[in-house]
Amino acid sequence: MSTITIAHISDPHLPSEMAPPRLTERLNKRMFSYLSWTRRRRFIHRPEVLARVMGDIATSQVDMIALTGDLTNMGLPGECRQARRWLEQMPAPCTVIPGNHDTLVHDDWQATVGLWQPWMGPLPFPCVRRIGNVALIGVSTAVPTPWFRATGRIGVHQSRRLRTILHGAGQQGLCRIVMIHHPPVPGLAVTRKALTDIRNFSECIAREGAEMILHGHIHLSTLSSLPGPAGGVPVIGIASASARSDDPLRAAGWNRITVSPRGNGYEIGVTRRFFPADGTAGTTRETIFDPSPPSRCFSGISTP
Repeated sequence: MSTITIAHISDPHLPSEMAPPRLTERLNKRMFSYLSWTRRRRFIHRPEVLARVMGDIATSQVDMIALTGDLTNMGLPGECRQARRWLEQMPAPCTVIPGNHDTLVHDDWQATVGLWQPWMGPLPFPCVRRIGNVALIGVSTAVPTPWFRATGRIGVHQSRRLRTILHGAGQQGLCRIVMIHHPPVPGLAVTRKALTDIRNFSECIAREGAEMILHGHIHLSTLSSLPGPAGGVPVIGIASASARSDDPLRAAGWNRITVSPRGNGYEIGVTRRFFPADGTAGTTRETIFDPSPPSRCFSGISTP
């Protein structure tokens, strides 16, 4: 079995050049997202920044792109169609899950997020796509929420399916990488933006295990962990792929993840590529796993 390389990106919030939403489309929670976009966010999420990130991925020869949600700003049908066209032009195969901005309000699935189903894998969630010896497991936390809240929820049925999928993939000896939009570690997101049933998710991981968890949502590059049966499970967050920022942790970037068979398990490496607003590029290498269970351990970060 050869090494599998995955590009993790999140929260592109695709800059939209489409006509402003109709009044009837704004008479709900989308109104505040529209105002936020026109007054502030369109100056942060820049098409030229996103193009630089995607160009860097295109030259890196990855096997799969893992996209952890928030392709849109308001989840409008026009935005979702635009996002589909963008997905069709990806430089590598892509697996996508929705984020909270993609499902701000209840809407027609087939006219909105359902347009991306070819990039999700078999539904219902959690969906699974296999690349060699890697199982990408997509969990959806994207649910419509009340005004002024951006929380996420997995739900009881999805939690049960996740436990079954993790167990089965573990029995097959696959490297299990879970994709989720909201960070599953307490404290990473403020209460009004957090995962409401975070305990259900952490109990699944503690019981069945996983090799890695990827998330977005907070527009911040982070490295944390959750308890697993064989030690700490690394939880990796990435900043928005289109964010213009001088802060290295908030600047647009992507995680280059390599999964290499080693002994009875896997050696997983992560290199974060980030692009500050000053036009420079930075690289941070994060060593995640010792190669074989049960000696796997969560480790620190080093910058070459």
